[in-house]
Amino acid sequence: MSKGSVGLGLATRQMSISSSQDRKSGKATFFYLSLSLLLLISNIFAAELTNITKHHFADQTLVISEMLEKPMAGLKNQISHVEALWDVQKSNEMLAEENNRLLEWYQTANRLESENKALRDLLNMKQDEDVTYSSAKIISDSATQYSHTILVKMGEIDGLTKGQGVLSHEGLIGRVIEIAENTSRVLLMSDVNSRIPVTIEGSQDRAILAGKNNGDPILDHLPETHKVVVGQKVITSGHGGVFPYGVAVGETYRDNDGNMAVRPYADANRASHVQIVDYGVPAGSATRATASNATSILR
Repeated sequence: MSKGSVGLGLATRQMSISSSQDRKSGKATFFYLSLSLLLLISNIFAAELTNITKHHFADQTLVISEMLEKPMAGLKNQISHVEALWDVQKSNEMLAEENNRLLEWYQTANRLESENKALRDLLNMKQDEDVTYSSAKIISDSATQYSHTILVKMGEIDGLTKGQGVLSHEGLIGRVIEIAENTSRVLLMSDVNSRIPVTIEGSQDRAILAGKNNGDPILDHLPETHKVVVGQKVITSGHGGVFPYGVAVGETYRDNDGNMAVRPYADANRASHVQIVDYGVPAGSATRATASNATSILR
């Protein structure tokens, strides 16, 4: 067989295949055109039947969808259950770690409590059970350039005595100086007449917290060789019969005049209620005169 004959045969076969594909494509095109025309005619002349068919098809689709939704919801619930179990396991691991840390802190707290009790016994200090608290509402204030005081709704009928400490939820704000039957006047730490013996934590230097009326109180009568720096915590020293040792007062800083001042933790302007604290100090031992002469404690 010659090469010409082979080439002619391949060309003829290719043309045959191409013609067959064209016929199939033409048939598919004719089918889709016919279907489109049929749907168009049905929409025009049998719209109601078409709508019924579409609605029936939609209803069947909804039924199938609802049938498939139940197992899918169950699968989602199972996945959520597995995820919840995983979260519980992680939470248990975290709680176990936290429990171990708490046990360590518990042991440390027990040791510190034992040391604290031993020191209290050594110093013959009063226990916390001897301290009582009474809540009182602030009913007015008289903050002027000459006086910084507030009036609270609690008085002699409630068992208050002069010299008792007054705290807000933030810390010490002053002490009771005058008592009526149902009200009491509180001298704030910022008042020029306020004198409170304090100790600076870290340096253990003693001083008198003196009010200025026009700003934060300052540390008066500090030793010349004091080691007080900015940012140290100031607490009551327990001297003078005014407050016990350790009541939080504020933090040290340098004011514009170069004095070592104390920024109080508490602000009476932010408080609507206060706590009157009875530390068991005998009545009359913390009068204004006693506090005003507190400088003798440092000598």
